[in-house]
Amino acid sequence: MEHGNDGVRAPAAARWLARAEVAVVGTILLLSLTITLYAIIARNLGHSTGDWALKLPELMLVWMTFLGMGALVTEHGHVAADMFLMQFSPRWQRIALTASALITTTVLAIILIGAVSIVRTQIEIGATDEELFEVPTAIILAGLPLGLAITIAHLLVEIYAIWRPAKAHVS
Repeated sequence: MEHGNDGVRAPAAARWLARAEVAVVGTILLLSLTITLYAIIARNLGHSTGDWALKLPELMLVWMTFLGMGALVTEHGHVAADMFLMQFSPRWQRIALTASALITTTVLAIILIGAVSIVRTQIEIGATDEELFEVPTAIILAGLPLGLAITIAHLLVEIYAIWRPAKAHVS
């Protein structure tokens, strides 16, 4: 089976999106590191950075996790039972991979419903985060449903890629 670790089976658009997600996650990671280093240096020099310097990197970790999940599906960076699956015939490998993707999609869809509900509630009550300069809480929490939706899209594309007929190679 051609199911490699580099995501070659996924359509080009899904691979492009995965690379863009990795770039965004990398940028968030760099910003988080910069904020953390700033806070450490400022505190060692006797300056106060406020609670935002502690809270923002934590929130960035949530955004990195949920935005990076989808890219890992397409790039096959997730933990998989490849050694076990290699014992199956190609057809049963496809069935097992599809079942795994469908179960994961279902669980994430259930979580997505709850995440959307939470963000909707935050919008309705107009909650803001005092420690993060009164930024609306809905914006802070939006990474959860956004990342879940992107991951579900990646999983659906993965299912398509698993069952897509192989292209004939031209010599």
